[in-house]
Formats: sequence, structure tokens, C-alpha cells
Amino acid sequence: MKRAPLLALAALASAPAFAVGLGPLAKSGVTDTDRKGFYLTLINPYPTATAFHAYAIGPEDETEQVRVRILPAATTLPARSNRRILVIATGLRPGETYAFRVCAERAQNPEELLHARVCSRLSARRLPAA
Repeated sequence: MKRAPLLALAALASAPAFAVGLGPLAKSGVTDTDRKGFYLTLINPYPTATAFHAYAIGPEDETEQVRVRILPAATTLPARSNRRILVIATGLRPGETYAFRVCAERAQNPEELLHARVCSRLSARRLPAA
């Protein structure tokens, strides 16, 4: 019996089951301008200060969404704390509904085997022109 795979599995099982938090997981809104803003809460469940980054992708794929700004997109949160981030959908045309996801994850650490992220589904609808 090979011991290395069992030891690796045991190490993974004993690792803390922490993951970044982001909420709410779904949100929608209506605007009469070409921009719509949303506040999301980024949560650090780790016992130490941790760097995170947030980014926007398509509703069903990994396509980068250039019409979305996230402020701040990269931040370091103190241990077991949270922070609101501002997400702005831009370039909305009259009558358009624009759907996308905002994902957050811990800043990349090349030594980690598991890479967890959480995503929130957002949609912004602009009212039709009068």
C-alpha cells in the first residue's frame, strides 16, 4: 500500500476549513443612468491578517468583465474581520440587463494545494429611455 497519497490526504483533511466569505451571494438593482453600484461584504475568517482580491467574470464562464469596477479590488483584512467593497457596473444601455459575477479569493500562495473562491451573482438593469 502506498503511504504518500494517504499522508497527503490526511494533511488536507487536517488543514483548517477556512474560505473567504462574500455576501450577499446574489443581488440585483435598477438604475436610470449608465452605472449601477452594489456593496458587497468581504469576510476574512482566518486567524491572521490576509490579503484578498476580487474580480468580475461572466455569469456562466470565466470571461473577464471590463465593464465592472471593484473598489478596492485588492485589500488586506485583519484577522476575522470584514470590509465592504463597492462594485460598479458601467456602460449600461437603456433597457439593458447586465448580469455578471464578482468573485473573491485569498491572494495567490503558490504553496497552497487548495484554491477556494466565492462568487456573488449580480445583475444591473437600466430603465428604458423615456
